[in-house]
Amino acid sequence: METSGTALPSTAERFAAAVTASAAGHLELPDLAAVADHAAAHGRRVAVAPSLDRRQPTLRRALEAHRLEVVVADGDDPAAQVADVEVAIVEGAMGIAETGSVLVSEHPLGDRVTTMLCHRLVLLVERHTIVDRLESAASWLAGRPTGVAAFATLITGPSRTADIERSLTIGVQGPQEVDVVVLP
Repeated sequence: METSGTALPSTAERFAAAVTASAAGHLELPDLAAVADHAAAHGRRVAVAPSLDRRQPTLRRALEAHRLEVVVADGDDPAAQVADVEVAIVEGAMGIAETGSVLVSEHPLGDRVTTMLCHRLVLLVERHTIVDRLESAASWLAGRPTGVAAFATLITGPSRTADIERSLTIGVQGPQEVDVVVLP
């Protein structure tokens, strides 16, 4: 469908624009090796969500090739393991073009704390999982088996508050910087 001879932006293009509008970075990278390159440019201590580490062991190897300290929050105190890491890498279940949000839906505590206790959060989203509307996230969650992914979070840029003397503060309840990386 065209309007006035101009093609409408694709879902992926709308997603990129909304991510940028949320004060997050938007990158399209070809593979996990490029994600490791990006992480290496922003820190020496990198946390990888435990579920992502299990599904994509090549990411850890790529990070270690950069001589980064790789932390996976899988012990008795996962929050202490990842607290104040410079970069954390987490896999999103889907991107939502309407809001520029990434749905992160994992049950283990190690995955959840990895998203919150870092300085820079890198959210990985596969291109084919980007949807138009927020309702798609609700449908996806409703279709999950009972007990799977009991926790879900929509992350839309770095946290912000203006509660303290009406002065905007970024990163109070989470990462100060968020990068959304779209993978093919």
